Amino acid sequence: MRTITSRAATWTSACIMAMAMSACGGSSGGPGGACTILDPTRDPNLPSCGASAAPGAPAAIAPLALSVVDASGAAASSVSPQRSAMVRALVKDGSGKALPGVAVAFTSTDKTASMVPSSGTALTDASGIASVGLVAGAQAGAFTVNATATMGGASATGSTNYSVTFPALTMSALTIGPSPLSAGGTASVAVTVLEGSSPFAPAQTVTFSSPCAAAGKAVISSPVSTVAGVASTSYIDKGCGASDVITASTTLAGARISQAGTVNVQSAVAGQLAFVSALPQNISLKGTGGAGRLESSTVIFKVLDKNGNPVSGQRVDFALTTTVGGLTANPAFATTGSDGTVSTVVAAGTVNTPVRVIATINTSITTLSDQLVISTGIPDQNSFTIATEIFNVEGVNFSGCPTPVGSMVTVRLADHFNNPAPDGTAVSFTAEGGTVDASCLTGLVNTTLTDGSVILQKGIPGSCSVRFCAANPRPSDGRVTILAYALGEESFVDQKGTNIYYQESSDPFQDLGEPFRNDRAVTDLNANANWGVEDSNWSEKPRPANPNDGWTLGNNLVRQTGEIFIDSDNNGGWNQLGEGQYNGVLKVVPTPPVQMPVTHVRGALVQVMSRSSAAIDSLGAQSFALSHCTTGTPFVNNAVTINLAIRDTNPTVFEKNRASATQLAFDLPGNILPAGTLIEFKTSNGKLLTPTSFVVPNTNDPRAEAWIYPVQMQSDAIQNPNTLACSNEVSSAQLTVKVTTPMGVITTRNYPVTD
Repeated sequence: MRTITSRAATWTSACIMAMAMSACGGSSGGPGGACTILDPTRDPNLPSCGASAAPGAPAAIAPLALSVVDASGAAASSVSPQRSAMVRALVKDGSGKALPGVAVAFTSTDKTASMVPSSGTALTDASGIASVGLVAGAQAGAFTVNATATMGGASATGSTNYSVTFPALTMSALTIGPSPLSAGGTASVAVTVLEGSSPFAPAQTVTFSSPCAAAGKAVISSPVSTVAGVASTSYIDKGCGASDVITASTTLAGARISQAGTVNVQSAVAGQLAFVSALPQNISLKGTGGAGRLESSTVIFKVLDKNGNPVSGQRVDFALTTTVGGLTANPAFATTGSDGTVSTVVAAGTVNTPVRVIATINTSITTLSDQLVISTGIPDQNSFTIATEIFNVEGVNFSGCPTPVGSMVTVRLADHFNNPAPDGTAVSFTAEGGTVDASCLTGLVNTTLTDGSVILQKGIPGSCSVRFCAANPRPSDGRVTILAYALGEESFVDQKGTNIYYQESSDPFQDLGEPFRNDRAVTDLNANANWGVEDSNWSEKPRPANPNDGWTLGNNLVRQTGEIFIDSDNNGGWNQLGEGQYNGVLKVVPTPPVQMPVTHVRGALVQVMSRSSAAIDSLGAQSFALSHCTTGTPFVNNAVTINLAIRDTNPTVFEKNRASATQLAFDLPGNILPAGTLIEFKTSNGKLLTPTSFVVPNTNDPRAEAWIYPVQMQSDAIQNPNTLACSNEVSSAQLTVKVTTPMGVITTRNYPVTD
């Protein structure tokens, strides 16, 4: 007993001494945080004195205590859309001491719930409490809020349960006014979302719909949000003209509620009649239609009320401005559909004519369609035209498409009645040299936008253009034949005036062979010789009397080996002559019918690729010897003229520029210089009587006359008429000829001038 007492006293004394340093059983605070177990009988399952944090180790956080409270701070176990709550987390250390400034993150197992703030995080206050708002989500049920507190490297968690409840909502009757609603008018629509008999305060999304709105006959602003339980919107009539049921609906926690009301919309009264479209605008004569050529056109009108809304169920009567040749419109009247549109079909007759459709409502409202054209829609040969923007481009020493190096080649096509060919008629091209776009479509233009994209736009009816670009190959004579062709028909002279070709009356017609590209052509006449395009009186003289016209060797009527041709009948060979019968749609259909042979209408031109360097030669004297003034002798000041040949340096001599044709002592080789080239004459002695400058014209004329310039000069000496004394400051100088092409290439030559 004494021994036990002694041990107890010893332990008590030691404990008291240790408490002076630390709590009994705690750390001595010695190096390394070591401590001494004073009671050898201490339960080993109890925390040891060494369990306290070592320097730098995370402080212990006790498990979090979570609670849900209402706005007054009273405990709450549920939330609802109209009643939110607060979630509190109490954070303490292992000894039960509140920990301020600790970050706590809250989450809910209800993924539709939301926290305030939305991050779901908060810091503990001085009392160790962190709070966030808890807002009900979109579903009812029991859920758990979890919280995690973190301080340094230590963390602790906690959780609590809560429930979400939703009220049973209803809707009031719809308030709609005015009703009945005038056509095109606007009505207000309102509905109240109720909880019991009171408006449901939380904002609800309400959707409004109606059959007329779904059909595009009314416009309802939807969805809208409630304000103090009330959802308001507007209803705008767009041609409903009937009783329309408006339905309002909303959904809360998966439960959908709705309410319906009716607005009576008065029928619209026609206020205007508008033309919409006529497709196609060009239709073929009766009996001449075919692939891509319709003999009828659908014409559409639209009836609108005074507010511009479509009117349905309205009768519209149709008539034509002319019925010549058997033109008809069917039906003669029709009733507008829900979109206010109404249509009739115009069927062609046997006479080409413009026509419009007259649409009428109750004899009081009338309008006209755009003009329709009744024609063949097929280009014929004598209505085919080809032209180039610049005949003589600076295309030998430079390459490219834009002017002045390249050019735009334009074709114009019309039918037997000289109406423009329909939009989209395809025209193909081939060139002897350089490059040319393969095809174009009449009435349409490719436009390149700033972003590089290309769009198709409306162009000139019956016309289209392609690019000619200077490039290899470059023919040695600098002359490029360009051939354009399209599917069409032969031309004939309608001697009876019936718009029909009659074989028995021997109507003259142009019996076309197959087109070919005459690469020997020097002039447009050469290029078109085989089909006589240049001969305006082809009906009597199917081809020019002299297609060669002294320019080229060889028969321009006949294709030479290697020259491109268009195999219209696909027999593998070139046919110089036609088959002896008229090929076109304007003829009496034989019995039994036979297929019309394919015919290509065509046109060609010669594009000049001029050189940039100029050749300048005098065709007479090599200097200007002007009149000389001698004192004492009456001065006769005669004019001196020298013709200068100023052209490019192409060495080709064309037939009519040979010495034998010009009666000169030498040949005159060359092509005309590029269009727009400036030719200037300057002199420091004498005076020029002819213009001091010329601009080279836009032409493919191969004649030397096109590039021979007469230069006339006279002495600038002065004689006193009384004393016959002469004065002449300069008696010997030069005339300078300066040639500047559009691309800036300069050539000069000087000629002596004496007086």
